[in-house]
Amino acid sequence: MDIMNYGLREKYDQLKRFGDRLSDMKTVIEWERIRPLLNDLYINNTEKGGRSNYDPILMVKILFLQSIYGIVDESIEKEIHNRLDFMNFLDYPESVPDARTIWLFRERLSNNHKDKKIWKEIWKQFKEKGITVKKGTIQDATFIESDPGHGKHRKGDGTIPIYLDQNPVKEPSESDHNEEKTSKREAKTARKIEIEQKKKAREEERKNAKTRRSKDGTWTVKNKRSHFGYKLHTIQDSDNDMILNYATTTASVHDSQIDLSIPGIVNYKDKGYFGVEGRGIDAAMDKAARGHKLPVESIRRNLRITRKRSRGERPYSVIKGIFHGGHVFVTTVPRVRVKNMFMCLGHNMICVIRMKNKGIIA
Repeated sequence: MDIMNYGLREKYDQLKRFGDRLSDMKTVIEWERIRPLLNDLYINNTEKGGRSNYDPILMVKILFLQSIYGIVDESIEKEIHNRLDFMNFLDYPESVPDARTIWLFRERLSNNHKDKKIWKEIWKQFKEKGITVKKGTIQDATFIESDPGHGKHRKGDGTIPIYLDQNPVKEPSESDHNEEKTSKREAKTARKIEIEQKKKAREEERKNAKTRRSKDGTWTVKNKRSHFGYKLHTIQDSDNDMILNYATTTASVHDSQIDLSIPGIVNYKDKGYFGVEGRGIDAAMDKAARGHKLPVESIRRNLRITRKRSRGERPYSVIKGIFHGGHVFVTTVPRVRVKNMFMCLGHNMICVIRMKNKGIIA
């Protein structure tokens, strides 16, 4: 330990008296058990030498910090140097990777689906603490907004053309009326064709864009509100709020198309999942057919399910309210999936700390 790190640790000890959530999160899991999953991410570990890689555990922790504090790649390096709690969480690294290095590591993580392997390993550790599903599960989904971006549109030079009418005004004849109707129909048809062509051009531009804010995001409408971006689908324990599994899709994918249920365990769902069979024991709310009211038995059943599902929004209130994860700046589904995994992990860590403080687990 050099004199600089010694001074930082001394200063952090003074700061810790005021409380540090990250210090508690640091010890919730054994980070070193993730290392074997990440060793094959680098391909330059040979005898040829070269610049040494950053510690993969350090990189994973940085991605975790980004996700739970809503910090973009360009700002995280500065934030690490500025905050003692960040430095302590990262074990006072000698050097901090720049934005490009962090971006490349996230790409490797997403392209090799390492986020799923990390999730499984961490849940293995949670189970070793005695955390298991006992009563049932709740499945739901929430929008993760993104910036749609704008294509380049051709603009005029700003001048307004002036036309001089050289012909005197005359009363319109019947033939003039017919010609006017025909021209209106032709203009309307031409306008439809133009709109369709522009729509196809925008779609082609979206597919081929390299700098578009969100290349994979899609539009959808819910409750008369438009949303662009992605969806986070989760299934949680109905008793302790722990997120058991997650999935990431574009915003236009319907909730019912994703099944995260566990065989043999009750899965409470809202009306959007009505009529869709899953692997678990179905407990979706009944939905009335058009023009028909729900019978009293179904209404009472829905009320019972609603009470069970009342905890379903808690993870999203943490992810969006505390982690500020309701809006992302990454541009593809795999990248959003990695960020969602770390946000779900952060929520689970909060749940574990709460259960530990209550004496539910050791």
